[in-house]
Amino acid sequence: MKVLIGTNLTGLEKAIPDLKAKYPDVEFAYCDKREALPAMIADVDVYMGGLDRDAFLAAKKLKWLQAPSSGVNNYLAIPELLASDLILTSARGTHGACLADSVFGMILAFTRCIKDFVLKQQAHEWAFQQFRPQMLELTGSTMGIIGLGSVGRAVARRAVAFGMRVIAVDMLPLSKPVTVEALWGPERLHDLLTMSDYVVVAVPYTAQTDGMIGAAEIAQMKPGVLLVGISRGRIIDEDALIAALKSGHLRGAALDVFAQEPLPPDSELWDMPNVLITPHAAGGTQFERQYVLEIFYENLDRFRRGDFPLRNQVDKQRGF
Repeated sequence: MKVLIGTNLTGLEKAIPDLKAKYPDVEFAYCDKREALPAMIADVDVYMGGLDRDAFLAAKKLKWLQAPSSGVNNYLAIPELLASDLILTSARGTHGACLADSVFGMILAFTRCIKDFVLKQQAHEWAFQQFRPQMLELTGSTMGIIGLGSVGRAVARRAVAFGMRVIAVDMLPLSKPVTVEALWGPERLHDLLTMSDYVVVAVPYTAQTDGMIGAAEIAQMKPGVLLVGISRGRIIDEDALIAALKSGHLRGAALDVFAQEPLPPDSELWDMPNVLITPHAAGGTQFERQYVLEIFYENLDRFRRGDFPLRNQVDKQRGF
């Protein structure tokens, strides 16, 4: 059996010496250049890393692909992969804590006027009177979470610690944690939007969630809501969002993900004073490599034993 690790952001290839020692009968290799991937992946049984359509079509023997990311929409955008028998597993569950931390960092940047104070610091301005009257605490406010997977649940735990009430909508509302007051199916999205002071979009990107938060949904939100997009772009309609930010219907938006990445230089979002942008970086954590490798080691053992389904095995038709 041959296993290939592709280019990645977290140094997953550093595990190869340990993998070789633990599995001496398995051949491990590392592809450090994207342009070399089609040639190197041709005779591989297992692959961990990112790939495009050309690389997938070159992977004639590939049986299992471990994504180092929680979201797998880029993989499922390859028609031949979607239609294949390839086993696809994700890193779902590894980014819950860091994404939830970023959600609250973004929210506090608005509610505690941190974003404003940082800009005033650069101008050496003491903006005490300007911003102190605008500062809010989260106590008693309502957090609406759209998508109650590992990220949504981590957000809920932190929200409760801030004294917030938490309501949530999920595509599969099977189990309600104690941190969540009400958990509904997508048919009650309207109720969540009309009741929430803060709305966090944490659903995976699928055909069902494409454009899920459009002009109609934004209009249903309470005036002054802060909207946070933390999972994938294209779930929030950016044109509708910009219109609502210009009109003042929304207090602000904190966005880590966008329909086009990198965000185009001419996007209006860059210069809007009530928008906070981070470059799809909220999944960063010092533990990322450790978390992903824990899944990979477990799945490699299962794969060798024929113990299926693997951990985080993706239903390719459902999209997660």
